[in-house]
Amino acid sequence: MPTSVKMPRLGETVAEGTIGSWLKNEGDYVEVDEALAEIETDKINAELPSPVAGRLAKILVQSGETVAVGTDIALIEESADVSAGTAAASSAPGPDAAPVKTAAQAATPQLHEQEAQQVAVKSSPAVNAEDGHVVQKEEEERQRISPLARRLAREHGLDLNDITGTGIGGRVRKEDILAYLEQRSAPAPVQAPPAPAPVATQPVAVAPSAPVYAAGEDEEVVTPSRMRLSIAEHMVRSKRTSPHATTVVEVDMTNIARWLQQHKDEFKRREGYGMSFVPFVMKAVCEGIRKVPLINSTWTEDNKIIVKKHINLGVAVATDVGLVVPTIHDADQYTLAGLAKQIHAIAQRARANKLTIQDMQGSTFVVNNPGVFGTIISVPIINQPHAGILSMDAVVKRPVVTEDDAIAIRSMMYLCLSFDHRILDGAGAAGFLQAVRAKLQSYGREIDVY
Repeated sequence: MPTSVKMPRLGETVAEGTIGSWLKNEGDYVEVDEALAEIETDKINAELPSPVAGRLAKILVQSGETVAVGTDIALIEESADVSAGTAAASSAPGPDAAPVKTAAQAATPQLHEQEAQQVAVKSSPAVNAEDGHVVQKEEEERQRISPLARRLAREHGLDLNDITGTGIGGRVRKEDILAYLEQRSAPAPVQAPPAPAPVATQPVAVAPSAPVYAAGEDEEVVTPSRMRLSIAEHMVRSKRTSPHATTVVEVDMTNIARWLQQHKDEFKRREGYGMSFVPFVMKAVCEGIRKVPLINSTWTEDNKIIVKKHINLGVAVATDVGLVVPTIHDADQYTLAGLAKQIHAIAQRARANKLTIQDMQGSTFVVNNPGVFGTIISVPIINQPHAGILSMDAVVKRPVVTEDDAIAIRSMMYLCLSFDHRILDGAGAAGFLQAVRAKLQSYGREIDVY
């Protein structure tokens, strides 16, 4: 029986994806994790790996088509006969036969070259190779229109502002372009001669049209990017779905701050990546999840609570085009140095638009770090379908009263937990934060990060 390949969810906020191009043809043999297709979404572009080894029996969704997450896009025959037949055919050429490549294998170098060119264009808004013009407009179009629709719009010289998108969040799709072209090419209706006006008329009710904001002379109307619209939709849905509750604790980070001040430069020279407060907080969050497993769960539509066994921490990363939340899988298995390495690598991929499908899937809890921008207290919105999200704010020196009633200058930080009140009550949320705080304050002056 064929194995279905489904449109993956590239991020919790992504509801649909577009087939940018197929890297294999029907009939080609693929290995496990070999790239099948390039998937484009509002957040990232990534290659889709094959879930099994076998023959690509059927392509169900063509290049340029946009479908919902979870839709079957291809079928792969993974029977032993296919594998053996392919191996035998490749190992038994005729006496005069030259080695033969499939169409997809022959095209792979060319496809990779085209992908490299596309990445170069997307990562640099500097110049167009032909006329030297800035290509920022292309990036804005990419956020709010599917690739096939974008090509159709350019071929017909259409202004996207004149077209109403019917996709999720107003995304312009191929069908919208075709409908607009059909409407524009339709002949204008022939108007009949006006009828004589009646002597007495009754008032006619006119349906109100949608209000259109007219900017004043000192105002500017900004059209949000597709990513901004996606974030907006997700935030509204999260507030509408989960009854948010928030609790805050204060943490003494003095020993960690002193260690970083003394060792972070040496650590970066030795390892090639930096150490910050974030790995310490993530390590403590893993400790808190072990103490309160319900914080690592989700509420289902049939009113069940699914507790996740793996601790996969999402990390909010600010990029030039918007916020993304890639995942560090099994975060509890890393040392502090290992977490720092993973955070550095995933942030680099996010800012270079090189996140993979795995990077954007499977998170069970999110750690947000607005403190890097100097915030003191932040109240985050839950990243659906999680049970909670933790914000760590700036570490600030201030006078505090110590246990022996003395006043001392300590490095203090607020941790703010937003949680789904369907899953947790205040006691459970406070217990989680107490465990996180206890772990952070347990470090002495000497810290083993390995």
